[in-house]
Amino acid sequence: MSNPSADGLTGRLARFAAGLHFAALPAEAVGRAKASMLDAIGCALAGASTHDAAPVAAMAAADGGAPDAQVFGRDLRLPPAAAALANGAAAHALDFDDSSPPMIGHPSASLVSALFALGERAGASGADVVTAYAAGLEGAARLGRHLNPSHYAAGWHATATLGTLGAAVGAAKLIGLDEAGIRTAIGIAASSAGGIRKNFGSAVKPLHAGFAARNGVVAALLVRHGLDADAAALDGERGFVDVFRGAATPDLSQVTFGGGQPLELVASGVGIKRYACCGCTHSALDALIDLRRDHAPDPAEVVRIHCTMNALVPDILVHRRPTTPAQAKFSMEYCLAVGLIDGDCGIEQFTPERVADPAVQALLARVETAVDPAIVYRNGVYPGTVTIEMRDGAVFRRHAEEAKGHPDRPLSIDDLRRKFLSCARIALPASQAAEAFEALAALDHCRDIRTAAALLKA
Repeated sequence: MSNPSADGLTGRLARFAAGLHFAALPAEAVGRAKASMLDAIGCALAGASTHDAAPVAAMAAADGGAPDAQVFGRDLRLPPAAAALANGAAAHALDFDDSSPPMIGHPSASLVSALFALGERAGASGADVVTAYAAGLEGAARLGRHLNPSHYAAGWHATATLGTLGAAVGAAKLIGLDEAGIRTAIGIAASSAGGIRKNFGSAVKPLHAGFAARNGVVAALLVRHGLDADAAALDGERGFVDVFRGAATPDLSQVTFGGGQPLELVASGVGIKRYACCGCTHSALDALIDLRRDHAPDPAEVVRIHCTMNALVPDILVHRRPTTPAQAKFSMEYCLAVGLIDGDCGIEQFTPERVADPAVQALLARVETAVDPAIVYRNGVYPGTVTIEMRDGAVFRRHAEEAKGHPDRPLSIDDLRRKFLSCARIALPASQAAEAFEALAALDHCRDIRTAAALLKA
């Protein structure tokens, strides 16, 4: 007789994770996992000292505890759950970390933070961490593929909700839980998932990634210490899918994991950002910066910048006249204005001084946005058409589909190195940052991730 809990969605995910082995991962999946992990750690190093992340680390440090795991970019070691909380918040603090298109969220900030925290205590190998990352990403992205965009449209921040499930699957895999143990960890995590999009533009948004990382660690460790949970927490009435599905009624009865189908790491991939702001702005920014390169329009002579986008974007980019860096990251108007003036939308463009600059504020007031019903959301692509109208009557227009860094247009190893070093040097000496990059780029050959983690100490 079949076991309903084993045959359901929860059981299928747990069985997949328990049976996943590094040797079965295709080279493309390993390469993508390493790229996402080193990118998340670079973002955490840059975000460690920010106003959004520093209070989280300070709170965690005040509680003390066993110094089992490195807090990235600090001279601080904490218990795994506390380190995961601090690192997850830091990795998402600048909104520069990667995103999963079907998840409509940021998977690596929480996954990497949970895995490094637990991996240090266990002395896990780099290959073990890569495998656990692939398992966790599969859970978060595959569920997102079937729950979104309804889940996201309902107001849930998938980085916190699906991110918690992904971190729990990865953490449980890393500490060696069997299929039943992983299923229990999913059950515990399902009751700790949460995070509302109302907090976008505040310090709580990056905290969501910290919560997801901590929740994943706690779920796995609670199972290790004997706690039980519903064995089918994702399934049925009042299960995770039913509660978090939004207005849609998805049928996940036929959703499978593994079984010869490509991993989400390969099928949908993970996008790595070129710009330190919401991914919904990136296609439009690519178009704008191309126009800047080709035509060099004088910002003072711009009459209007017009941008069309799909209907999902205005619901995410809610700050039309931002006054803080956190708001500016969710403002198409600000990003296009500062992008035209500076030629970039990196970390330097999201400081209080830059946001308040009169020239930037004056130009963003001349940016208009509109929804084009013909533009349909697809797999993390937010197409944009940017038009710049000049005082002398000249009009420059450019359309962009996938932004550079999208899984279909991945960054090169040189692009990844440049981004990592620019982030890491905020917290580490240049030589140490370079050494850390090389170690993380070869993580699958690392026998004990504590050697890589040691390079992340400020």
